[in-house]
Amino acid sequence: MIAAGIDWGNDPLIDLSRIVSGVPSVLGGASFVANLGNGVLIDTGKDRTFQSDTCGHPPFSSADRVLRAPSGAPVLFNGWLDNHATMARELDLPSDVPAATIYGAAVEAWGIEAERRLIGDYAAVMIPADGVLRMARAPWSSRGLFWAASGAAMVAASTLKPIFAAGFVKRANPDRYAEMLYGLADTWGDRHFYDGIHAVPQGSVVTVDHGRASSVQWYDPHALAPVRFSHDREYVDAATGLLAEAVESALRSSRKPGILLSGGLDSPIVAAEMLRQLPTGRRLKSFTFEPLAGEHEPALSGHFHSDRPAVERFAAMHPALDPQFVDNGGIAFGNRLDDMFRASDAAYPGLVATEFHGPWQAAADAGCDWLFTADFGNQTFSCDGRWAFVEFLRTGQFGELMRLLRDTPGDDRPMLRRLATRSILPNLPAAMRAALRTLVHGSPHRPLVRREVVERLDLETRYRKRYGDREWVRSRADFIDDAWQSLSGGTEMLAAVEQMHGFRMRAVPQYRPLIEFSLSIPTDQFVRGGTSRWLARRMAQGRMPEQQRLNTRYGRHGVDWHQRNTPRIAEMRMELERLADDPLMSAIIDVDRAVDLLDEWPDRPTYRGKLEVFMPTAAAIVAGRFARYVEGRN
Repeated sequence: MIAAGIDWGNDPLIDLSRIVSGVPSVLGGASFVANLGNGVLIDTGKDRTFQSDTCGHPPFSSADRVLRAPSGAPVLFNGWLDNHATMARELDLPSDVPAATIYGAAVEAWGIEAERRLIGDYAAVMIPADGVLRMARAPWSSRGLFWAASGAAMVAASTLKPIFAAGFVKRANPDRYAEMLYGLADTWGDRHFYDGIHAVPQGSVVTVDHGRASSVQWYDPHALAPVRFSHDREYVDAATGLLAEAVESALRSSRKPGILLSGGLDSPIVAAEMLRQLPTGRRLKSFTFEPLAGEHEPALSGHFHSDRPAVERFAAMHPALDPQFVDNGGIAFGNRLDDMFRASDAAYPGLVATEFHGPWQAAADAGCDWLFTADFGNQTFSCDGRWAFVEFLRTGQFGELMRLLRDTPGDDRPMLRRLATRSILPNLPAAMRAALRTLVHGSPHRPLVRREVVERLDLETRYRKRYGDREWVRSRADFIDDAWQSLSGGTEMLAAVEQMHGFRMRAVPQYRPLIEFSLSIPTDQFVRGGTSRWLARRMAQGRMPEQQRLNTRYGRHGVDWHQRNTPRIAEMRMELERLADDPLMSAIIDVDRAVDLLDEWPDRPTYRGKLEVFMPTAAAIVAGRFARYVEGRN
């Protein structure tokens, strides 16, 4: 965790010395605190070890000086540089200097161009001049940076607590609760739940000079040059090489790695590359969610419920893998929800899901210092090219389109209807698409937000603009937008999980060169001859059993939701009663409709029951409990 504060004029309500009280005790307190004239810098011992481990030299101690750029400007850095050694060499610095030192030197040498040349996942703060604070966040980054300013002082931090500890008011905007329930938090840009709190957007630099803020969005995910090779094999070799680079960078800082492992394609490919790179004698622990024994929702066509059989076959092929299966016994909706609020000061609909709570705890119990995932695999090497349905029609690739429609997993509708739904309908105007889908499928189920709030905030229009109307991505540009937006918010949740469990997390495919390569290659590298995820299937040859490599079904999580949460109906009803008594939240959430849904709780698990009853009701409860947390009410 990093935090910095500047006082320009003795604001009586802001006390920068209190920033240190915002450092969670689980992080060991603030092992690095520096008072610099009218400013304060804070870095936790864990993060400073984190950045030094990247270079392999010993952890810092509280007696160390402030890390500085060549000019002497203080620098704080949270994250890592994947091209650490290359940048050190280009800047004539020793290879073992901290990432913060490289960052500061790069900014002073190259200005904004430094952000383009530095490859990594980071948030950084510099104080280049008296009263000036420069904040930056890398593109495709999971590391957040927040700030608040009054007329006389400001605080920037990678989490929210230091900002509130300094005296900035913790006041949530009620409209944000409704937007959060509609999944629109990643459209907020530099806004946050709280009035006066700003988030630094990824791929941007924000500078605050004596209270005046300016921002430069230097990265454009749509401005990537196309990548074209002469032979199909070259794409596989390039993607394999970039994945190897990502894994090498990830393992460099880990002493006891673990990985969340599924029975699909993405995480086994990553795990196989990790096992290939680990020294002889070192082992890799994997953690896989396993549904409880009992009745599950019926398996949808094109899906499977349990990852265990495929993981066991994969483990038999890789003797250095130690698989662990976790059924989350005793864990249901609401598990550690208040802990997440306290650690993150945020809430999102994803908190309804608890499937990873058990694997996270198992990784912590196993002593993993890093827990790796293959998140963002579907946006990179394991992309299914889902925009191809529309692209192939528009470009006249009718043979490829027919093969793709014929072989789409789980779609057993007549071919003409598949063509109409996946290829023709997305080309129609949005209003016509929505009307036709409503005519066929009925009105869509939406979050439990009161109708007058939906209309006042225009939530339906904004939702359709962000997600479409129950349709697949209409173009590659839309796919890139979705990928970019998915990393635009929610960084508080990752920081909270790390804080609560004591390990670091990294999505290995979230490596900028791999992302940019994957977003720039031809569609037919992802879809060919009716086979989707064609690039990943070629990369997987020899890395996993053929049955798994060729499997076209998708895994479904949470299929045991009914048996986990049915015993909690009475507790959920009590939560809704508390919502009804809350004048703020009852004006936002349609509590009567939520109670009616709970009364319709199905006797047996079904997919529609989860989608239309459990999830909206649970999301409303999350919003209500978070509002009470923000306001300091039990």
